[in-house]
Amino acid sequence: MTAAVCSRQMHEQEYYKLEREPVFVKKDNIIMHKASHQGRSVGNPIIHFNGRTHLYTEDTGSTFEVEYKDQHLSVSTLCDGHGGYMASYIVTDAIPELFPVCLELSFGNIRIALERLFEELTVYMNSIANIIGTSGTTCNVTVFDQENDFVHVASLGDSPTLRYSKGDNGKYRLVWKSDDQDCADREEIERMIKIHRDNGDENAVKNDVVYQTILKGKETGIWRNRWTGCMTHSSLGDLKNNYYPGMVNTKPRIYSNKWKSENVSDIWIQCSDGLFDGLNHLSIGIQPSQQSRLEQIALHLDMCHRSDNVASSLHKMQIDSILKEKMDRHPLRPDSTRDWIESNIDNHLTKVFMW
Repeated sequence: MTAAVCSRQMHEQEYYKLEREPVFVKKDNIIMHKASHQGRSVGNPIIHFNGRTHLYTEDTGSTFEVEYKDQHLSVSTLCDGHGGYMASYIVTDAIPELFPVCLELSFGNIRIALERLFEELTVYMNSIANIIGTSGTTCNVTVFDQENDFVHVASLGDSPTLRYSKGDNGKYRLVWKSDDQDCADREEIERMIKIHRDNGDENAVKNDVVYQTILKGKETGIWRNRWTGCMTHSSLGDLKNNYYPGMVNTKPRIYSNKWKSENVSDIWIQCSDGLFDGLNHLSIGIQPSQQSRLEQIALHLDMCHRSDNVASSLHKMQIDSILKEKMDRHPLRPDSTRDWIESNIDNHLTKVFMW
């Protein structure tokens, strides 16, 4: 497989490099804004992948167009790797070649094509286990079908797609989000409990499988698998985490959202979970803070939805808000600096789709 799409979509040298790319223009001119931030991995060595060199990141993605008979589809992918970068890069590289084939085999049925795509990716990743090593990756594939006024989303793991829209008061609000398949999710917990019971842990309950991390005696809201310490067991790769057969889930949740061209205020966001990082309850260390960030993103969209690159603005405003909170609570701490936040926040890849 070629690395053309994968390498073209890697993030740029600057943290907030402007990249405005008019990719979706079949019926209506939908603009994609994209930005990335190299956070915790800023000190890692550079990556060599398929003959190209990249700054280190495990967050990758691609955008491409697909034609099938009378269908014209615009597809965006996003992978958040962990345990190494290889799984993320390989999946990002593979999807633009696999999805058109899956769509044809599914006779244009997008939902079936997405199911087939992840089945093919699972087989492929298992076949190259010696190459991907210990790495794994989440995977989100968002398909804009403008002829039929639909947006289809297949999300594996915790890299979501969000939909924001203006309310009657003219302010943005979250109207839809794909569900995360992580250790805090009820369905995921029930799935993992069943696998434990099927493998001899007949009395397994939630606390035997997952646990909530505690910081300074307080609950953090972050749940992990008790056996591996991972926050998600829904991913591609991660074969090392299959301590019971099927413990690593490779089936995404698939959604279909009606989206007409009249919904001009709508903004769709596809992102890795770094966009949800914030400060912990002590206002010192950075941790996932999804609910508060979902509300904060709406406020930030009110201010930046007309900027040249909304994705870049969301990253910058996130760091600004973390810095303000840290300075308000701990103005004299040596780590109350923008540099500290920028290098300790998780890597980001964010795509924003709007009219």
